[in-house]
Amino acid sequence: MYYAPPPIRTGFIKRLFKLYLDLYHHRQSLFLMARRDTLLRIKGTLLGPLWLLAQPLFLLLVYSFVFSGIMKISFRPDGGSGDFALYLFAALVPFSALQDGLQRASSSLMENRDLLLKTQMPAIVFPAVAAISTLVQELIGLFILIMAAWVMGYVPGITLFLLPVMIGLRLLLTFALAPVVAILSVFVKDVGQVIPMLMLALFFTTPIIYPLEMIPADYRPIIESNPMTWLVQAYRSIILESQWPVDNLLVLGAACLVLLGATGMLFMRLQHRAKDFL
Repeated sequence: MYYAPPPIRTGFIKRLFKLYLDLYHHRQSLFLMARRDTLLRIKGTLLGPLWLLAQPLFLLLVYSFVFSGIMKISFRPDGGSGDFALYLFAALVPFSALQDGLQRASSSLMENRDLLLKTQMPAIVFPAVAAISTLVQELIGLFILIMAAWVMGYVPGITLFLLPVMIGLRLLLTFALAPVVAILSVFVKDVGQVIPMLMLALFFTTPIIYPLEMIPADYRPIIESNPMTWLVQAYRSIILESQWPVDNLLVLGAACLVLLGATGMLFMRLQHRAKDFL
């Protein structure tokens, strides 16, 4: 007897494609909402847009003073005492963008409850806004990092042409995780409180304050299974080491696509039920 293959897989793929196609169709609303969120962060402040520049610059100055001026430690055996602040900041820029995006995504559906229930706006738009809103702060942080590295002798190389690719992959990773954080926050209100704890664990399992070479061989598979490890290494390679992190890009790209598919499927299953909890 012939059994026809179940149509579930094909249907899943079609619905997943439609989920992200709807996001593309609402791209204008997406960028307008991301722009609004960025402006709301600085509205009413004394410095206004300068806050976007002041925050990463202040962090870099603090790191330079503590690790270069006081502790006199180096990130690499052949590096100077000032390179630790640069290597740390190069890792913190994408990590902070990811953390900020996920924290914003955890409340994105609840904060936009009226739009979600009373309009035809797809639910996927709101965690996407949370992800894209991190872009401005990251770009400013990277500009400060490149300028500071240049001053300290790390002359930018041709590898900087890969930087837009890295920013795109960081954005893709944030967007791949944001929908599942957003949808779970509707059912479990504690997700917003758990995110900082999970990010703290991710911080210490990513080679941010230590080089990858320091990790014992027994723990290396755990650290290397973390997509942020490849992301951080690639940022450092492009900006500070003038190297082409081809392996990092391939691994990170594959991880982002897998996460994008998995979280998209979960979001599709739960988005209609989530409206009953809003």
